[in-house]
Amino acid sequence: MGIFDRFSTVLRSNINDLISRAENPEKMLNQLILDMKSQLSKAKQEVAGAIADRPAGRTELLRLRTAGG
Repeated sequence: MGIFDRFSTVLRSNINDLISRAENPEKMLNQLILDMKSQLSKAKQEVAGAIADRPAGRTELLRLRTAGG
């Protein structure tokens, strides 16, 4: 079993080394910034939608309160 564990360790270390060499920190940060900008844009759209729906929600709340009271 020892030989297989050692082989596995060597294989994993080689794979991790290849991945580390392929990573470019600047490109990774640029991609993270792009992803965050996209998420921010989507969040702004959601907030705008919620603000637009607010008057309708108030109207519905008042209707339910008067109907129930």
